[in-house]
Amino acid sequence: MARILVIDDEAELLDMMRLVLERRAGHQVILSADGADGLAKARADPPDLAIIDVMMPGMTGYEVCRRLRADPATAYIPILILTARAQPMDREAAMEAGADAYLAKPVVMPELLKTVDELLTKRAKKSPLPGIIALLSLRGGVGVTTLAVNLAVALAVADRTPTCLADLCPSSGHVALQLGMRPEPNWSALTQPPTLETLNALLLQHKSGLHILAAPFFPVIGQGLSREVMQTVLSLLAQRFATIVLDLPSVLNETTITALEMASLVGLVLTAEPPSIQTTVGTLRVLGRWADKLRVILNQVVPGPQPPADAIARALKTPLIGVVPFDAAQAQALARGTPLALSSPDALLTQAVRALIQSLAAAPQGVR
Repeated sequence: MARILVIDDEAELLDMMRLVLERRAGHQVILSADGADGLAKARADPPDLAIIDVMMPGMTGYEVCRRLRADPATAYIPILILTARAQPMDREAAMEAGADAYLAKPVVMPELLKTVDELLTKRAKKSPLPGIIALLSLRGGVGVTTLAVNLAVALAVADRTPTCLADLCPSSGHVALQLGMRPEPNWSALTQPPTLETLNALLLQHKSGLHILAAPFFPVIGQGLSREVMQTVLSLLAQRFATIVLDLPSVLNETTITALEMASLVGLVLTAEPPSIQTTVGTLRVLGRWADKLRVILNQVVPGPQPPADAIARALKTPLIGVVPFDAAQAQALARGTPLALSSPDALLTQAVRALIQSLAAAPQGVR
């Protein structure tokens, strides 16, 4: 099920769209009768797809389309333009405004549903890292959260990928802090498996377009999210987002195990210090059942000379999928609450994260 925003000043067409898209296709439909209102609704809670009429009073569909593309929070949304004009120049105008597809009125419903399905499928496949990407270290202090935040921001901004970042740490996670946001609401309210509507209400939206499921500010007593809740949360997020990045806690609790089972890829993060290497050796062995999706990432969190990466790979008996160098600018990024992937595209950390995305996307299964 997708969330589809329909903007059209014809009341009859809006009613028909709701009927067809909700009852026949099972989507959630948000309706708007004019361009300005539709633009405001898209910015308040970006949909998975927008269907926009061209000829509307006040603001044309072309202008709505251009403004959606100009806003990082809505730039990735697939857009279908509807118009009573069916000349080649009209199609060109729609494409130039930023539309992904174009249909002439009167709309043939089977063709509309086919186009909607194609756009949603294309959206899901657009991400270089589709599915659930989990980052984990059983030794704290190795920069898992920093990598998760910058990875998710890079996907949301540079790749215009619908992305959600979930901070699953039960002991006051720092994802919201690194993004300059308050962790309210957060997942502590999820005592039972949620509905999509309930889960959507808990998501924060960052100015980059990234959505966040924040960890609670105060540590949680107990195991965190149960297996049943975790399965439901990830399944629902997968309906809405092309990529879900998970910042996992440094413990193999029920939350972590469920995430590992459902993840497409698991990045094991370590530093070059001996305790981190030892912990990673043990983690690789314990998580052997998921060997085909494990990827090891060396993160250099301190300045100065580091042991050769190939020596660390030999100690682990596992290749490294990426090496992230120390970046002195990260300290200022933390203080500002603005990730380097958003503020500094040329920073060492940003460039390393971009390379890491490509390496993760290109890595064959069963790297061990």
